Amino acid sequence: MYMKVTRRNFLKFSIGSAAVAASPAAFAQAAEATKIPKRKFGRHADMLTVVGFGGHTLYQAGSQADANAITHRAIDLGVNFFENAWDYHGGEAEEYMGIALQGKRDDVFLMTKFCNFHGRPEEATVAGAMKHLEDSLRRLKTDHLDLWMLHHVSGDDAADAYKQDGAIEAMELARKQGKIRYTGFTGHTDVKVHRDLIEGGYEWDATLMPVSVLGALKSREFEADTMPLCVENNIAVLGMKGFGGSRRTHLHSKTNPEELLRYSLSYPQVCCHVIGVDKIEYVDQAVAASSAIPMLPEDRAQYAVDEVGDAAALAHGGALYEKGTCCGGRHQASDQSHA
Repeated sequence: MYMKVTRRNFLKFSIGSAAVAASPAAFAQAAEATKIPKRKFGRHADMLTVVGFGGHTLYQAGSQADANAITHRAIDLGVNFFENAWDYHGGEAEEYMGIALQGKRDDVFLMTKFCNFHGRPEEATVAGAMKHLEDSLRRLKTDHLDLWMLHHVSGDDAADAYKQDGAIEAMELARKQGKIRYTGFTGHTDVKVHRDLIEGGYEWDATLMPVSVLGALKSREFEADTMPLCVENNIAVLGMKGFGGSRRTHLHSKTNPEELLRYSLSYPQVCCHVIGVDKIEYVDQAVAASSAIPMLPEDRAQYAVDEVGDAAALAHGGALYEKGTCCGGRHQASDQSHA
């Protein structure tokens, strides 16, 4: 018989929780001894490391030199998935990552997102999307993306994607031109849009969605509704928001990278979980946690969703995590932030 795991007591069940207070040197040693597991990218042959890192928080490292060091450390440890977005920090996040990946582009599976359909009606066309793509390719210093995704779908974005001169048309043009390999979409809170995009008939390669041990950002709804659709259509799932948002410093007493990954990777369709990092020690912690055995479904089910506390605080942009939105801002101090 399984004991119900709540926000108050679940850390005691984590085999890595005793190591939360370990020194950076100990985590570095553990990371160097870890061979990161890989999972198949949906129906495709590409193999992704089960942990990947994002450009939004990489930019918050504070300098290009720091971003370079973090990126190189991750690649040296075997991480092969990196993601970004056209509008993160006014485009500077992609510029940071592009410089950091120079000479290492062939070692990674690179994804970014486009945003021409969000509040930009004059840009919500194939031409607008292709401009975003050209901007991203230039900033990331590459001639192609492995994965190009619609960013943060919500509202009427499914209808807009399927319309003539819409996002899907742009993605197919970009693929025909050899500028992208795979297509997908991301979303934080609107489960219905995910269903509409999948059931609309286009053959998506991947989605990026919340998969959170904390039950943040409607992740339980995504796990219950979107995950089975992805399994049915063999769409790769990239997990995100495991800690709830871009600033997780307030959550150190609530979870840790191992618990996050053991939960997320208990879903076989999750091929990679994205964790934001702005310090090398966070890279080491995530890599060291990546080889932990995923939970069994019955263990995962014990995580109570009725005790997460203030739902508003666990929402994207909630005061517990962020001082503003994840997109479009300029550089801010790190504040030890990682997602």
